[in-house]
Amino acid sequence: MSQEILITAVGDTTCSDDAKRTFKSIVEEESHINLFLGDSSYQLDAICFVNIFKAFEGLREKTIFTRGNHDDKENESDVVKAQLEDYFGITEWTVTKQVGNVYIICMNSQDPDLDLKNKDQYNWLKSKLEEASKLRDKENNVNWIFVMMHKPLYTLKGGHKPERKARDIYQPLFDQYQVDFVLHGHSHNIQRTLPIKYGGLDQEPIVTVSNLDFSQDHGQIYIVSGAGGRALYEFDEEKNRWTAFAYDKSYGYHLFVVKDKQVDVYAKSNDRQILEQFTVTK
Repeated sequence: MSQEILITAVGDTTCSDDAKRTFKSIVEEESHINLFLGDSSYQLDAICFVNIFKAFEGLREKTIFTRGNHDDKENESDVVKAQLEDYFGITEWTVTKQVGNVYIICMNSQDPDLDLKNKDQYNWLKSKLEEASKLRDKENNVNWIFVMMHKPLYTLKGGHKPERKARDIYQPLFDQYQVDFVLHGHSHNIQRTLPIKYGGLDQEPIVTVSNLDFSQDHGQIYIVSGAGGRALYEFDEEKNRWTAFAYDKSYGYHLFVVKDKQVDVYAKSNDRQILEQFTVTK
């Protein structure tokens, strides 16, 4: 029988009581891996954020951390970055990890060369996508490819703009290698797109399979899970045609339940109430 893999994901927490409730609920999910989508303490040091993790045994060891703009000198200080690196044992901010039949790629949207093709991160990403696709298509060890990075390639208006230049560079790679999920923080709310492919420079994306059958050629589902505890961002626009879910009323996180060629995805409030649920199959 295939092993069931549980993955939690959240970003943009601060050290608030709401953030503590979010992490408490994540721990109660008993996930195998936790994806932190960036922006931790929102202070000039990371001490309060580290202390939250210390309160939950085992949470640090199963967390993959992608760096946000409040995790370094862009908005806070290099002290935050250094303390996060020390506590989480981070030596590189671009990493991969295979958990069961899931291949996770952690990118770094704080890379100053993020918007440049054929630089270190682009070449690294391409090599890791080639590795993941080989594990999936030739060795049958992987069914699902997840990518995580803090700043979103797609987001509704309200607080932050999408990273259009990065989208133009990386989404064609995601299309080529059939990435399944791309996870972001940065926007302090919860969002989910339909499966979408790159539509061209500053053009609308192409919606692919709407029935979520990923056994056929498909785009990626982009998820923003940035409602971890920092003040929420209200949307300044209605859902567009490629956005399936948008929620800005409470704090929350995501849970992915992976079993063989099926993923059940839950957006949950930080008291574990289900806000949205959908299923992707292959």
